[in-house]
Amino acid sequence: MIPTYNPHPDHLAQTLAGVLAQDPGPALMEIALVDDCSSRVDPRECLTRVKPDRVSWLRQERHVGIGRNWNTCIRRARGHWVHLLHQDDFVLPGFYDRLRAGIEAAPAAGAAFCRDVVIDAQGQQKWSQPLLRQTPGIVEDWIEHVFTALHLRASALVVKRRAYEELGGFRLDLQYALDWDMWKRIAATYPLWYEPEALARYRRHCGSASFRFLRSGANIAEICRSIDLSESTLQPSIAAEVSEKARQNYTRYAVVTAWRALMERDLRSSWAQIREARRLTSTLAVVREVGRLLARGRRVPR
Repeated sequence: MIPTYNPHPDHLAQTLAGVLAQDPGPALMEIALVDDCSSRVDPRECLTRVKPDRVSWLRQERHVGIGRNWNTCIRRARGHWVHLLHQDDFVLPGFYDRLRAGIEAAPAAGAAFCRDVVIDAQGQQKWSQPLLRQTPGIVEDWIEHVFTALHLRASALVVKRRAYEELGGFRLDLQYALDWDMWKRIAATYPLWYEPEALARYRRHCGSASFRFLRSGANIAEICRSIDLSESTLQPSIAAEVSEKARQNYTRYAVVTAWRALMERDLRSSWAQIREARRLTSTLAVVREVGRLLARGRRVPR
């Protein structure tokens, strides 16, 4: 299921091509675009570049926002497993075969995901997610990789439809952290299967929705709220400690993001990240992270 909203035509064409290259046929996989009432681009034009008769199409009557459009994808999907593939991202050959093998090996799993690689607008590789384990299998230390930090992205993940239905779908009062909130709820309820090969590509560019949140600092504000919301899903004996580690981790993330923005002379984004990081933890914690960054000789971590 590919949710769209004013997509870049070339990026969406690449997204579709990556899926169609692995198409096992309509009996085994549904392929659909679910458009959130795009106003500047008609995603159907991208279908003419691929196989328009193989990809179904649904358009919202009005613009409903990220959460509602993603929930529409889940409701309209006919399969037992759902892959929400974002319009700028794509998957490599072997993605569906490897994750299907994992699902079949671990039927209790609520989701399966692979390592992914971040690329820029031109498709150049920037960095990849850390390797969580050397071999395919269940992620045992999921709190570290899903709660205190997030080492997976939606495009690299397939979720059991029943898990979405039982957990109530994506929250509509979150926009930036709604996916993180969902992955935490899934991880607290079901085992997660992991494939170490990097078979998904996540595109980061200035035209994405995520970039707009970075400029306002809303990304860190929502991360703070998500940490508060997810405490109740953890065992009381560890909830406070896990939340504190998450706050420290994302304070570091905000400072690094602020530094990158400063190097690009984007003062607005840089200040927004620092402002929200102070609210996430404290001014002292932000100063410590800035000190650590400077001690590394201004070498910004990935």
